[in-house]
Amino acid sequence: MKSISQLTLQDFLQHPLSCRCGRTHATAIKTVRIGSGALQDAPEIVRQLGWQRVFIIADINTYAAAGQALHRQLTAAGIHCSELVFTDPDLVPDERAVGSIVMRFDSKSDGIIAVGAGTINDISRFISFRLGLPYVIVATAPSMDGYASTVAPLITNNLKTTYEANMPQAIIADLDVLAKAPQDMIAAGFADILGKYTCLVDWKLSSIITGEYYCETVAEMMRTALERTTALQDKLAHRDKEALHKLMEALVLAGVAMSYVGNSRPASGSEHHLSHFWEMRYLFQGKKPVLHGTKVGIACRLILKLYDYLRAESLTAEHLRMLPVEFDYPAWEQEIIRAYGKAAPEVLQLEQKAHKNRPDQRHQRLLASAEHWAEIQDAIQNMPSAKDLAARLESVKGAAFPHEVGLTAEDLWDGIVYGKELRARYTILQLLWDLGLLHKYADRLAREEFPTSAAAASR
Repeated sequence: MKSISQLTLQDFLQHPLSCRCGRTHATAIKTVRIGSGALQDAPEIVRQLGWQRVFIIADINTYAAAGQALHRQLTAAGIHCSELVFTDPDLVPDERAVGSIVMRFDSKSDGIIAVGAGTINDISRFISFRLGLPYVIVATAPSMDGYASTVAPLITNNLKTTYEANMPQAIIADLDVLAKAPQDMIAAGFADILGKYTCLVDWKLSSIITGEYYCETVAEMMRTALERTTALQDKLAHRDKEALHKLMEALVLAGVAMSYVGNSRPASGSEHHLSHFWEMRYLFQGKKPVLHGTKVGIACRLILKLYDYLRAESLTAEHLRMLPVEFDYPAWEQEIIRAYGKAAPEVLQLEQKAHKNRPDQRHQRLLASAEHWAEIQDAIQNMPSAKDLAARLESVKGAAFPHEVGLTAEDLWDGIVYGKELRARYTILQLLWDLGLLHKYADRLAREEFPTSAAAASR
C-alpha cells in the first residue's frame, strides 16, 4: 500500500481507507473535476447523477463567473434549470438567505447546483440537507476549504453556529474560472490551508489532554496537502494553473479529511475561533465583511505567536498541579455580554451546556496537562514562526496583520480571550486559560501588534 504522502485526491475518493486508528474512512463524494474547461463536464455529471431538473443557487458575481455558462450548457443538454441569483454582493449566510431559497425553490428539482465559494456553498449545503436533496458545487474561486465539508457554518440568532449539512455529490472546479478570481480570494484559500499549521497541533493537544479522538493518518493527509500547496506559493501570485490546481486539491482534501473524522477538527482550530469571532463583530458593527480565509491567515500568525510564548515558559508538571481553578462566573458573564453583544445569550447558553470553564473541569484538564506535560511540549515544537507565516501570506499578496483588514487592538484582545467561547472545542486558547496565561498573552499580543494604539493597553 502507498504511504499517505503518495496518495492522490482520487485515491481518497475511490476507495475506503482501513486506518490504523481502528476506523474505516470513506467519503460520499462521487466526482471531483479540476482542470481547464471542467465546467463543460457539468451536463455529463448531472446526467450520471440521474437528474432531470436542477435548481441553481448563485450570486451576481458567481453567476457572471460561471453560473450563466452553466445554465446555458445544461439547457442545451435538455436539463431543465430554475435558479435564484442573490443580488447582494455582501451576502450574509443567515436565516434571511436560507429563507429566500426556500421561498423560491422549485419543488420538482432533483438536485441543487451551487455556483460560488464560501457563503453560497454553506447555504446551499444546508438547504440540500434540510430538503433531503443532493447537491453539486461549481467552484468560482479557490478561497476556502469548505467545498467538501459536511457542516455549514451559518449565522443564526446572531451567533456563528455550525450545522449538519450534506457533502456534495460532485465538485467542479474549472481552472479557467479560478484563474480569473480576485487575487484576494486566491490568497484567502492559501491562508485557509496555512491554518492547518495551528489546527492540527490544537487537535493533538486535545487528544493528549481531553482524550478526544485523533487520527494520525488524517493529520498526515492535511500536512501533505499543506506541503504540496506551500511548495507552489510563489506561482499563486501569478495565477499559475498548476499552483491553482494544487491549492484546489488541498481545499477539497480538507473537506474529505473532515468527512473521515465526522467533524471539522482536521481543518479548524483556534485560528477559526478568531476568524468566526471577528466575522460576527464585523457584522454587528456594520463593516464590510472580510473573506473567511483572510481572517484565518491573520489568526494563524497570531496563534503561532501564542505557541511561541508558551514554549518560552518555564513550567513544570508540579507547577501545573498547584494552579488555582476558581472561575468568577458573574464577571465572565458581563465580559461575554460586552464582547459578544446581541450574540451573548447564545454563548452563555453554550457554556451552561458544556461547562468547559467550570472549576472541576479545569482541574481535571490541569491534572491531565501535568501528567502529559513532556508530551505536550513535544507536540508544540517544530511549528513555523509567525514571521515565516507572514512572508508566506505576503508572497501571494495576502493580508498578514490585523490592521490590514481594519481590526483594532480591542478586536484582537477580545478574540484571543473570548473567541474560545464560540465552541466547546479544546485548543491552545483553552489550555492558556487553564494555565492562567491567556489574559497575559492577549495583553502582550495587543501591545506588539498595535504598539502605538492607546487601546492596546493591558486590561
